[in-house]
Amino acid sequence: MAIQENGPNGPFKGKVGSVYGYKLNGQNIIRGARNKNRKPPTEAMLLNQQKMKVANNFIGSVKALMQYGYRHLAPKGSKIGPFQLAQQHILKETMELDADCQYYVNVEKVFIFKGPLSPPTGCSVERHGKMLHMKWIVNADYMDKMYKMSFALFNTKEFIQLDIGVAEVNQGSCTVPLIGSFDEKNPIHVYFGIWDSYLDLNSDSVYCGIVE
Repeated sequence: MAIQENGPNGPFKGKVGSVYGYKLNGQNIIRGARNKNRKPPTEAMLLNQQKMKVANNFIGSVKALMQYGYRHLAPKGSKIGPFQLAQQHILKETMELDADCQYYVNVEKVFIFKGPLSPPTGCSVERHGKMLHMKWIVNADYMDKMYKMSFALFNTKEFIQLDIGVAEVNQGSCTVPLIGSFDEKNPIHVYFGIWDSYLDLNSDSVYCGIVE
């Protein structure tokens, strides 16, 4: 069943015969039914399916972080949104095979934020209870107060935290509290980034490692 919108000549949502209608990023999309492949999948196809599953599971666990980090990157009018851009990045630039030929996401290669600003350098983090002490090298190009530090945190048990503009870049350090519930037995991955609070631009994120 499909739902007609804006009269008989308007777009529709749902299925009409073998045609599907839906809306993606503000655009009305119509596509035909996908053909069912009844042939048994090849080894390469199974490996690709595993790759997609691993990538999508990872993106799903940090979706809120990457929706923020990729929000300005899609061209206006594009059918591709932040989630799709993040998916492309994960699939093309972060997937690796372990010794058992199983795919995994190399978190050191993940960009939680992406943007044109130069990323921070000399980043380090130490944990003291529920407080994280962050340090970075002060960059002479970012002495203006509009340049801020942002941090993204997550672990493997669906804990995520996003701290936007919590300190000026020219400070060189700050302390960030861990907020909400998280499993202290699972290490937390930490990413640093620079945010231009005037133009709302990010740098690429920098992976700073994990804190136990």
